[in-house]
Amino acid sequence: MSQTEHNIVASREHILNSQTVVEESPLLHTNTLAENSSPPAADPFKSSLEAGITWPCLASAVIICISPLQYGYHIAELNTPKNIITSCNKDAVHWSSLPLCLPMNDTMYSIATSAFAVGGLLGSLSAGWMAEKWGRRGALIYNSVPFIFGPLLMAFAISPVMLAVGRFISGLGSGVSVVIAPLYLSEIAPVKYRGTLNLLNQFSIVVGVLTTLTVGMLANSGPYWRISVGFGLVLACLHLFVFPFAVESPRYLWSRNKRVEARNVLRKLRHTPDVDEEVAGWPTSTLTISRDRALLNRHGPGEPRATASNTVLQNNVPQGNGAKPDDDDNDDDGDYNNNNTEGGLLATTAKVTVFNIFRFARYRKAWLLVLLLQFGQQLSGINAIFYYSSSVLAKMFSSQLVGILTMMIGVLNVIATASGALVVDRFGRRPLLFSSIAAMTVSMILLGLGLGIGNNILAAVSIYLVVASFAPGYGPVPFLLGTELFDVRAASAGGSWALAANWIGTFIVAVAFLPIQNLIGVWVFAIFISALLVCGAVFYFFIPETKGRTIEEIAAEFE
Repeated sequence: MSQTEHNIVASREHILNSQTVVEESPLLHTNTLAENSSPPAADPFKSSLEAGITWPCLASAVIICISPLQYGYHIAELNTPKNIITSCNKDAVHWSSLPLCLPMNDTMYSIATSAFAVGGLLGSLSAGWMAEKWGRRGALIYNSVPFIFGPLLMAFAISPVMLAVGRFISGLGSGVSVVIAPLYLSEIAPVKYRGTLNLLNQFSIVVGVLTTLTVGMLANSGPYWRISVGFGLVLACLHLFVFPFAVESPRYLWSRNKRVEARNVLRKLRHTPDVDEEVAGWPTSTLTISRDRALLNRHGPGEPRATASNTVLQNNVPQGNGAKPDDDDNDDDGDYNNNNTEGGLLATTAKVTVFNIFRFARYRKAWLLVLLLQFGQQLSGINAIFYYSSSVLAKMFSSQLVGILTMMIGVLNVIATASGALVVDRFGRRPLLFSSIAAMTVSMILLGLGLGIGNNILAAVSIYLVVASFAPGYGPVPFLLGTELFDVRAASAGGSWALAANWIGTFIVAVAFLPIQNLIGVWVFAIFISALLVCGAVFYFFIPETKGRTIEEIAAEFE
């Protein structure tokens, strides 16, 4: 090592180990003292890798989960009040100058409903950029804007177009929330309980759906539909009020070279001062590596140019943690050039975005798997089942009882999702996923059989079986795996693509289900059954078990 390189390393170690460093986080709004500042009272001999879910960790998770809860609420907010929105009740009381209803045909109502999915797709694709620019917590704070303006436009809508625009804006916020929330949960969770904490995301979504069913039933007359579509504003304001009590993701802070702050946040989340073993496996910040690269390139006359084989780079670039696109073209951020001697360094400092993640060989397999996980989830037909349930139940029961039974489907969805959260870290992701797919396949066969032979009781029971099979496994596990298969550099971009595939699948099933059903009848369920079998086979051979492993260990398996 040259004298210049030795001085650089010594300077970096002095800065990182300094006991007088003070960092201020614009997200936490608190001054974070040096690494030797007083940690929370805890067992000083307990490593953070052995920690469970502490109250600070759970509190931050619950606060963040209000965001996907709003997504769940907005999914079904137009289902229950459809009739009173489109048809005026002449005997109902009027509110001020607002129209009593917004008369529209089924086509226009479908456009207003599907505008949510269009906004969700755009929101999902932009979520990765937001998460990297403002942080996980910071991005969700900014994301409160569409969650405020969307419900406001719908609650005060004077035309169908205004209602559709409000749905589109709410969709934007929803798309962002379901990308960033599970990512945040995985990054703050202890390794042993990452699955349990991450499944809070799906649990929040189904609670949001149940909430909108409840509010919709209570406000299902006269002009009260405006309360139903505007209730999302209450949730958005609640989220803004409690946001200051959540911390930023320590992994994100570490990736932005805020090591002191990251360690202190991690100490708070784990309730122990010993976090060295946990952060030892975290990749070095790309900002730090880029800075070292710039310093090493300032060599004097006669000094050899620093290369990736130098000791300084070996100390700061995790081995096997680099990634490089297949071609040698310059990256958008200027991180690539044709100097092969710096290949390892430049590969590590490359920025991963939604536009280039599929160019990286180490991320391509994981990228394809999360796309299939989310797209296959929609091809399972679960949304078609939710849509079809009311018409099946209406053949046997009164309209009032149908409403109660439909709400019971929402309750079952919540209970089954909670059961998945309790066992995912005990039995693992693969057993939960495959048992869910297998049970869904059998339930779909029974549903198709019941509808085919005209046995309404079998059909009705099968609907509940499909929901009970989907909720604990195939519902939440794709969201969980989408955050575990990528390291911190690609997590945001990978999550954006995963949810984009989910939105596209949702849109395709919503548009194609009724026409295909009218064409081939109950054989439409054969398509869902085939999709379950094909996806299950692919997942069996290519998806690893991630229980109890760090994100870096999981990501290394795809190199």
